[in-house]
Amino acid sequence: MPMLIDTAELSGLAAEGALYGIFLCLFFVCTRDLLRRRRRRKSALSWPMILAGILLILLATARFIVDCANVSVAFIHHDPRSARIAYLQDVTQPLFTTKHMILIVSLLIGDTFVIYRCWVVWGKNIWIIILPVSISFLSFGSGCYVMWAYSNLPNRTVLQESTWLKMLYGLSLVANAIATSLLAFKIWSVDRHLRGMVTEIESTSTLTPVVRIILESGMLNVAYLFAYIMAIVLGSQGLELISEMATPLTGIIFSIVILRVAHAHYDDTLYTSNAPTTMPWRVAEKLTIELRDAPTVNTFSSSHVPGDSGNMQIIGTTGSTVEVEIYVQGNDYETL
Repeated sequence: MPMLIDTAELSGLAAEGALYGIFLCLFFVCTRDLLRRRRRRKSALSWPMILAGILLILLATARFIVDCANVSVAFIHHDPRSARIAYLQDVTQPLFTTKHMILIVSLLIGDTFVIYRCWVVWGKNIWIIILPVSISFLSFGSGCYVMWAYSNLPNRTVLQESTWLKMLYGLSLVANAIATSLLAFKIWSVDRHLRGMVTEIESTSTLTPVVRIILESGMLNVAYLFAYIMAIVLGSQGLELISEMATPLTGIIFSIVILRVAHAHYDDTLYTSNAPTTMPWRVAEKLTIELRDAPTVNTFSSSHVPGDSGNMQIIGTTGSTVEVEIYVQGNDYETL
């Protein structure tokens, strides 16, 4: 037996409530981590990132409230079940238009966030993002047309506007996939370049997990949009269930990326095309020290190391003369 729309709406509301709670927790954790990162590294906050997060949490809250109101009106004020189903399928209802417009704006913000990061990583090169930006706005325009058609054209249904709905989610999927691929490729190429420079110092790259995070979050978003398109193609009422999960899910994907990348040592500007050719750490300096047979105290002047005017004492006992190579990171020295 196919799922009816009232069952789909009620199930979707339950799933949306759980996802909204997860998003709310992640939002506060991300906010705390970003503020701590700013204090620890004395770096400026990324205001576009903060603005995107605030807009997504406000939209998710508004969508949850609207969905609760819509389900309450359907189940309390419309009886028997046939009347309830007729109400939920009426695309001219203000609550129907409002909740789907919130979803369309959420998709635009999610796509814009990925495109913004792509723009930063590619050295703020506007030509890189022209295609995904154009596709994303075409997707948004398709969604706006669907909402206008529901409110102004007579006897419209969801299935009658399926072509425009497929354009809405299909174009959003393409824009997101292009931006995510460009972002991952840039980070991967920088990672490969740095691996060749620091292979002898550090064999495990810190950038590879970043690429994995981006690809995983992008694949999650693509999987959701693909499921939505398939529900439209099949004419399933599960479309409403997926729709109600969409807004908090977009926020969760956003929060996961921010939370994981916030724990990285570098921000997006590391990967820009104008980035330095070396990693921004201080390369260790090598000191060669001789340890002789008897216990001795050898004093080595470290004035050749910038920023240090002290001495280093080395005490050691060996059976023969041997050269010991010590690598000093920055200006940190210890008595051995």
